[in-house]
Amino acid sequence: MKSNGLKTFLTDKMSMTEIYQPVIIKELLQNGGTRTKDQLAVALADYDLSVKDYYRKIVMRWPKITLTKHNVINYQREGEKWNLIASIQDRDELINICDRKIAEWLEKKRDQEKDPAVNESKRYRVLKRAKSKCELCGIPAQLRPLDIDHIIPQSKADKFGKVVLNGKHILVHSEENLQVLCFKCNRAKRDQDGTDFRKRKKLVRDRIPEIIRDSGRDPIIKKLSGNRLMSALNEKLIEEHEEYLESKDVYELADMVEVILAIARAKGSSQERLFDIITQKRTSNGGFTEGYFYEGDVA
Repeated sequence: MKSNGLKTFLTDKMSMTEIYQPVIIKELLQNGGTRTKDQLAVALADYDLSVKDYYRKIVMRWPKITLTKHNVINYQREGEKWNLIASIQDRDELINICDRKIAEWLEKKRDQEKDPAVNESKRYRVLKRAKSKCELCGIPAQLRPLDIDHIIPQSKADKFGKVVLNGKHILVHSEENLQVLCFKCNRAKRDQDGTDFRKRKKLVRDRIPEIIRDSGRDPIIKKLSGNRLMSALNEKLIEEHEEYLESKDVYELADMVEVILAIARAKGSSQERLFDIITQKRTSNGGFTEGYFYEGDVA
């Protein structure tokens, strides 16, 4: 592509749902037109504000505390600068040692992630159970990479490869000991924390408590209102939407509509008012039955 062709693409043809395209093109332009996959990944990460904010917090916690304690660095609040105060006479040798330590850690991490005990089918089942969302913050896989996390860390396993979870001895790689966390939540958890973030509480249909009691069980039920109800309804809508996308079943659409009606009521709008709005919008702009897909205007 010629220079003017790239300019036309950037100014007239490039549509963006994320920042990726201009960042990659800029990186290539600044480096002679060639970069590796890893180099481009680093460039994209530099523009990810959530990643940057996360590592700003990380760098000021364990690394700063430990390196300051051992008189390796000091921290200058003005300008937020880190200063190396240890001797650097053997700079090249010290860099080689750092490289070796990094390589050893990465190899160990790769070995853990390739562990046959957490194979692809098990990973699929765990992700499916979590609906491909972080079980702590709820962010979906489309927005942030997800990890399979051992609730009780592998470092806590005994010589038989077992850990204690909820008072029960289980294999460390058992699905019962696996949860889904995004990379941000997983790194914040660290490998010494055994918190189970799997969500078992959820909003249910109005007759479910009665049905559970009729089956002989004694459910713990809490009635929500106000902001807590609205938050639970919004989360329920996401859950029902994901179930529809997975099943493509009209019955799941019915669940979505039921939640939407409940949200409307919580916002002070009746079912009739909501359908009036739907009719007004359909009259003015039409529905979605024809399948028209807008791709832009003819140049």
